[in-house]
Amino acid sequence: MAGLPEGRADFDRDAYSDVLFQDHDVLTLFDNAHALDGTEQPDNEIRQSMAVVNLAPHDWFDAFDPEQARDPDRGFRHP
Repeated sequence: MAGLPEGRADFDRDAYSDVLFQDHDVLTLFDNAHALDGTEQPDNEIRQSMAVVNLAPHDWFDAFDPEQARDPDRGFRHP
């Protein structure tokens, strides 16, 4: 690492989070202050103002981008 040039985004923790996790909307479901209660409902004003998607439990496993979705016929690796 010492031999790599320094970059301006090296310490941009927000960018890391966005790239690695793609979406943090689900965290609104665990707001301890309860200010964001109901954001899983499609008609919720907060949800609409934040352009939040996929918060209802039946949507949790839908791909964000169907073009990048895992092939359902791929199978699983077993040890």
